[in-house]
Amino acid sequence: MIDNREYGLVLAGGGTKGAYQVGVWKALKELNINAKGIVGASIGSLNGALFLQDDFKMVEDMYENIKLGNIMNVDGMNENKNIFSLSNIFNLAADYTKQKGIDNTPLRNMIKKYIDMDKIYNSNIDFGLVTFSVKNRQPLQVFKNEIPKEEMENYLLASSCFPIFKPQIINNEEYFDGGLYDNIPANMLIEKGYKNIIIADIAGVGFSKKTINKDVYIKVIKPSEDLGGTFEFNHERIINNIKLGYLDTMKAFNQMQGHMYYFKSEEFAKMLEVFNLETIYGLEYSAQIYKMNKYREYTFEEFITELNERNQNAEKIYKKMRKENLFQKSRKIKAFFDNGLGICLVKDLYMDRPAAKVSNYFLNFVKDYKLAAQSLIELKNFMK
Repeated sequence: MIDNREYGLVLAGGGTKGAYQVGVWKALKELNINAKGIVGASIGSLNGALFLQDDFKMVEDMYENIKLGNIMNVDGMNENKNIFSLSNIFNLAADYTKQKGIDNTPLRNMIKKYIDMDKIYNSNIDFGLVTFSVKNRQPLQVFKNEIPKEEMENYLLASSCFPIFKPQIINNEEYFDGGLYDNIPANMLIEKGYKNIIIADIAGVGFSKKTINKDVYIKVIKPSEDLGGTFEFNHERIINNIKLGYLDTMKAFNQMQGHMYYFKSEEFAKMLEVFNLETIYGLEYSAQIYKMNKYREYTFEEFITELNERNQNAEKIYKKMRKENLFQKSRKIKAFFDNGLGICLVKDLYMDRPAAKVSNYFLNFVKDYKLAAQSLIELKNFMK
């Protein structure tokens, strides 16, 4: 892909969900889209500083190995759960009260370990961040040429200083997370004259300002799946979020297609030779119900083969379970849907036995399941 436009990249805040932006960055590099300017708030500012160093493997390794203890010091925390979970919230509250804010010294140590200030300042990419003054209730939006090199560490900490942390001091003033003013600081680049903006939004906590110039081209890349909690240190989730950022970006730039899954254009074209768009949607919906992996790219052959196998297995389980009197046990019907067997139930009730008396309410409730069932019948006929 050749795109000669000069882009600015905006990295939104959102804690550990920032792993998604690592995948976005990887995709942009593969697409030869090199941002001339990067701005960020909160984790977005830290990611921006990391991206300037142009070392994807280092950033990926950092995220894949990150732990709660790399961000803050809190006694008795369960690192396998979100810090705001019931099992953690009391320890968090106790430390917050005792220390008048959570100690984020480990985050400072991470910045020292992974961010090379020489590389940031030697880079020809504009880099900016936003933080928020506690005293004045005003934002501080600055680019690297306005920040002394020896102070950049403090500015990065200020921009990513979530309000549970002790405030960061800059020039004798206290600062908090930039998301308190603008979690998607696109206007910083617009004011610098950028006409093409890519926003990597991760649905973080914070406020977002409207863009000031309607003549600017803006492409927003948003996660197609839930990224989890702001402080969720689940390694599988983090790895999947990196993959998702990559896949969503490829789809945003028309390098992949699909409704809920990801196919290269030539593979999607193979599907269109066999099925219409509505059927393909039904097949993808079926794949989602059967919990096929959404964090990967499929070929046409891989997708239909795995889906057909899962459907055959579901039909076998359904036939066994059907011997029970389901309609006098509503909980059992719910269990069917929870276990991905709803397609088989709808197919049996509505399609294989059209004379069956089924309420319109039920049919409306399961209309997507009906489409899925119809699509799987077409798939079954194709696979014969």
